Amino acid sequence: MPLCPVDSDELEEEDLVRRHHHYIACKDYDRTIMRKLKSIENLNLITQSIQQDQLKHIEKNSLKTKRIMLVEDEDDIVLLFKMILESDAGLKVDSFTDPFAALNNFRLGLYDLIMIDIALPKMNGFELYHNIRKLDDRVKICFLTAGEMYYEEIRKQVFPELEANCFIRKPIANEDLIRKVKNLLGIQ
Repeated sequence: MPLCPVDSDELEEEDLVRRHHHYIACKDYDRTIMRKLKSIENLNLITQSIQQDQLKHIEKNSLKTKRIMLVEDEDDIVLLFKMILESDAGLKVDSFTDPFAALNNFRLGLYDLIMIDIALPKMNGFELYHNIRKLDDRVKICFLTAGEMYYEEIRKQVFPELEANCFIRKPIANEDLIRKVKNLLGIQ
């Protein structure tokens, strides 16, 4: 069988056309791949941003980021409350047995909740409350008491701005104390 002679110019032309199409296809393919990679990178950035926002929200609403000032003159109660709130609930608690020391160490925006015993030496809890309110009118404050008084009437008459659940009666069970503090901090 005789070999068909192939014109070398035709071969070069076909090869050129094939290479040209291949080049165009590769160029489009590269662009497509680059677009897809960029969209994946953007998606990763968006995902990271959402995750960071979620973590900030979780941290903001976490007990571990909350700080409490405890003002109580009885050392055993201070020790017990501090241990329960720090160990069991993961809160940061600064405790004071002297109301003047508590007032001197108070810093605007530092505390999420202040727990004040009503019966304190030198300055009662209500006086301390008023002095703190002069410095910060937003911090949440609750009172600790072992008394039998009906505090809802006092709250309505003297402290109408206080929440109804702003009194914690002593003694209190550990779980009840944690639940009450979570409730006051707005954490479920």
